[in-house]
Amino acid sequence: MSMLAAHPLAGGRGVGRTYENWQDQQLHATRASREHVHAPSLCCVLLQVLFRGSGGKPIAVLCLTVETQPHVVDQVFRFYHPELTFLKKAIRLPPWHTLPGAPVGRPGEEPPVHVRCSDPNVICETQNVGLGEPRDVFLKVASGPSPESKDFFVTVYADNWLATPVQIWQVHLHSLQRVDVSCVTGQQTRLSLVLRGTQTVRRVQAFTSHPQELKTDPKGVFVLPPHGVQDLHVAVRPRRAGSRFIHLNLVDVDYHQLVASWLVCLSGRPPLISKAFEITLAAGEGKGANKRITYTNPYPSQRTYHLHSDHPDLLQFREDCFQVRGGETYTIGLRFAPRQSAGEEEILIYINDHEDKNEEAFCVKVTYQ
Repeated sequence: MSMLAAHPLAGGRGVGRTYENWQDQQLHATRASREHVHAPSLCCVLLQVLFRGSGGKPIAVLCLTVETQPHVVDQVFRFYHPELTFLKKAIRLPPWHTLPGAPVGRPGEEPPVHVRCSDPNVICETQNVGLGEPRDVFLKVASGPSPESKDFFVTVYADNWLATPVQIWQVHLHSLQRVDVSCVTGQQTRLSLVLRGTQTVRRVQAFTSHPQELKTDPKGVFVLPPHGVQDLHVAVRPRRAGSRFIHLNLVDVDYHQLVASWLVCLSGRPPLISKAFEITLAAGEGKGANKRITYTNPYPSQRTYHLHSDHPDLLQFREDCFQVRGGETYTIGLRFAPRQSAGEEEILIYINDHEDKNEEAFCVKVTYQ
């Protein structure tokens, strides 16, 4: 009994050459049987090879057991992409001479680079470039419906025979429902997401990658009835302007299964600055500083206002909510936290009404020295 350990993506030309050498000695090898044996961690293939002489008579039988070994993964890539679309990605390869196991060529030469993918439905290719130019691996993958994920391997070879991999990548593609939200920084924007129940009752909870900017209602664990439709209320308040992605997942807390997943594409516009202030604070000291600014209610009736900041780690308010009568002025107490390093920081103060809509925005330029 002979046993060989074969890499699942590497070539197996060594055994083939052995057969050819025996054929030169007027011997012929034929495969008599093949059997698959599946183990918990390995996939075994049992082969029985029959060797015949020039007269056709069998002279030897070889029982071959091939066990595929798990991949040695060099890098793991995880992509989050909208459902039912194509992910097109270019991954830059490191310089070929830095890859372990890369062949040593002559000066001025670079070995050929080939890539193969474990999923035949994934387009994976690389292009030949000039000497010393960086090389990219191009991927084109079709994402499925949310919340499905697609996993596959990409193998990079640096020889023409695809015998020995120099890099093996594991790629995870997560499909999410895309939700586009356009809002003003510091102002709360509300929307509702539709939840559809499965075949059984589930206890679920929503989790987000940015809990300070995106909040959900219900907050904790709630029941999702079977075959029902329910709304998940979402409140978004971006702290800074610009575009970015926020991940929102609905998880079955009993079975730890992903029930639904969203990719919130957030586009935040900066508010209109009505007042600007400049203050100077000492850096490197353990004590902060207290300051005060005033705000006048422009309406003839009493109003309730809420205060927010884009840097809550540097600025806190004496009161996060206050009431002021029509035409009167209110003094807002500010508490600046200490900072160890010198420099400048612009802190925005959002004054929102009772519906959390932005009434005014102040900019405080703080110089730490």
